[in-house]
Amino acid sequence: MAQKKPPDPRGGHVRLYWNLIDSLAWRALSYSSQSVYIAMRRRLQSTNNGNISAALGDMKHFGITTSATLAKALRELQTVGLIAVTRQGGIAYGRQVCSLYRFTDEAVFEHAKLGVKACQATDDWKRFEKLSEVKAAIKQAHADAKRQPGKNASGVQKLKRTDSDSEALSRFNDSDSEAVAVSLVQKLKQASKVKKPANPHAV
Repeated sequence: MAQKKPPDPRGGHVRLYWNLIDSLAWRALSYSSQSVYIAMRRRLQSTNNGNISAALGDMKHFGITTSATLAKALRELQTVGLIAVTRQGGIAYGRQVCSLYRFTDEAVFEHAKLGVKACQATDDWKRFEKLSEVKAAIKQAHADAKRQPGKNASGVQKLKRTDSDSEALSRFNDSDSEAVAVSLVQKLKQASKVKKPANPHAV
């Protein structure tokens, strides 16, 4: 009987294969995008590919502190084919949900409750043949995002919110669902306000 390999005494690790980090897709990424990819990869376990979130509140631990930086990074990672959306953020199942992603170099197991279907690795990042093609695709993706209605120069939804709103949303928001989340928080705040009854003795 084969002896079971002992666990690594240093704990878990993020595995990045050479063919991925030597690829044209990886070389075209900004340092921020590479950092976001590694931070997201930190969440990958044996069966949860496709159920990977990228909430700004979690990313702050890895130095990603603004929604603009996160939005651009996620856009780049999707454009070059390193990640793909498995569930779009927004109101679904009667409640607010964040976007979920999969790493295209790994297979996905079905997560029926999340609406995530099983699929094999697609390795979308391998489709590029020239570095100039990848850079052009990224440039075009950023340009398209800026032209979307209601987006600022970084391609992020323009929002007006208070510090308390930001704190309430920090554990939830990612770039795809921030606008809807802010709306939800505002509605909850309005619903929590209790009107004081009028004083019948007031003059």
